[in-house]
Formats: sequence, structure tokens, C-alpha cells
Amino acid sequence: MQYSDINGTSVSRFGLGTKRFPTEDSSRVIHMDTQAAHGIVEACLAHGVNFFDTSYSNHKGEAETFLGQELATVAQPTYVATSFFEMVDPRFDYVFQKQRKKLERDCIDFYSVEGVTDLNQEVNVTSGAIDYLFECKEQGQIGQLGFSAELTAENLASFAKRYPWDFVRLRMNYFDWFEKEGRAQYEAACEAGLPIIAHGALRTGPATRLKDEALAVLKEADPTRSSIDWALRFVKSLPGVRTVSCNVYSVEQVEQGMAVFEDDVLLDGEQMAVLERAAQAQRTRKGPAQP
Repeated sequence: MQYSDINGTSVSRFGLGTKRFPTEDSSRVIHMDTQAAHGIVEACLAHGVNFFDTSYSNHKGEAETFLGQELATVAQPTYVATSFFEMVDPRFDYVFQKQRKKLERDCIDFYSVEGVTDLNQEVNVTSGAIDYLFECKEQGQIGQLGFSAELTAENLASFAKRYPWDFVRLRMNYFDWFEKEGRAQYEAACEAGLPIIAHGALRTGPATRLKDEALAVLKEADPTRSSIDWALRFVKSLPGVRTVSCNVYSVEQVEQGMAVFEDDVLLDGEQMAVLERAAQAQRTRKGPAQP
């Protein structure tokens, strides 16, 4: 497993997200399948993953409790990231202290203000949530504090300057990079000197799966490389990205993702051009969705 540095903390470049942990039935309206989730966490630990990403609302609050119990007895250092999202529960003090108990940690390693957009960027300022969280950091209850941005590049640059943030969470994938504001957001974060924790690496635009035309572009360039490898290796090739949070629901998916971060291979300019063509095909053409 490769590792990178976030302000002195060495984190695995592949991080495990809990959002898609398996449930006890396909409807996802009942409890987590804790036995299956345990297998996923064990597979990650066995391969050197030390970054675990969750949130207050994942699996109706069960994910944080599960993760706290799973990691409580692990000998090697592990780092947990979670967040506050005012649209889920605006009681920032109550939520944060409850998260500490659920995660069984006096100090939450990485904590972020979630869902900062152009329209609501002032909400957590005026409510006092951000000031409260920085006070918690000063008291040693938060290791590093950042924000999860869905801002235009211009507003991201401005918001980054308002507080002494430690990192920023960004949705990073090749579709957004070539077809939306992904590249501009990335450059704004790098200009601000903020390490990036990436998520949404497997997003492919308006469809949940690659269209035939987009998949054909990738297969023509390299028949042996999966679309998952292409997507994760793209984000891995961005030096400002320190770790990629991947939401998985099986050990097989864990192994697919981790394989990308066990070598030094990055995409070159020609391969980036392949992804640009695939993004264009995904946006402009119609066809049956493919995995």
C-alpha cells in the first residue's frame, strides 16, 4: 500500500468509505450486514489501509458505531474521518460529541464541515458551527479540520482563506475534470495549499454506469485495464490528492481498488487524453449502460 502525508500524518492512499457497506437485504432500509462489513474492514487492514471515512448519517448512524467498535482493538495506527452536515442535524455540538462516543475516540483524526456550496456557504459561519469546531480542535478533540466543497473554483478559493483549514474534501473524477469544474476546483485547492481528500472517483457523469461508447474508448486504448482501474488511477495521478475515499460493498471491490495503489504507475498525457475522449462520449452519446 502506498502512503502520503497530510500535515504530518501518514495515510494510506486508498481509504475505505462506509457509505455503501452491505445491508441485510437489498432494500437498504434495515440494518447493516455487520458480518460482511467486518470482512471488508479486515481485508483493508490486512493490506495496510489505515484511513477510514464515515459520516453521521451513513446507514442511519450505524456506520460510525460499527467503525468505532471495529477499530477499537486494532494494534496498528488507524485514522478516522467523519463530518458535520447541518441538513442532517443542525445541533453541531450535540452531533460532534455523540460522534466521539460512537467512534470511541477522544480525538477524531479528520473532521470536516460537509456540503459547503455556493448557496449555503454562510450557514455554518452564522450558526457558529465552524467556530465551535475550531475550539474543539484547540482542545485536542479534533486532529485536523477541513471542509467538503461543492463550490465553484472562485468561491472555493475565497472560502479556503477564511479559516486555517487543514484539508479539503473534493469530488474528483475524470468526468468532472474534463466536463465540469473538477480541474478548476482542484487547482484552487492546490493554490490555497490544501491537501485534498478525494471522493466520488468512480462517478461517470449523468449515468451511473459507463455508456457503450465511453467504455469502448477505454477498451480500445487498453483492453486489459478495467474501467475502475482507469478511474482510480486518474485520481492517483493528481499529486494534490493525498488519499481517495472509496465506498465499497464487497471484499472483491476492496481488492480491485487497493491494487491500483500498490504500484507506482501513473497515467501519462496520452492516457489522460483517452479519459478526456471517454468523458466526452459519456456526455454526448446515447447507448445502453455497461458496467
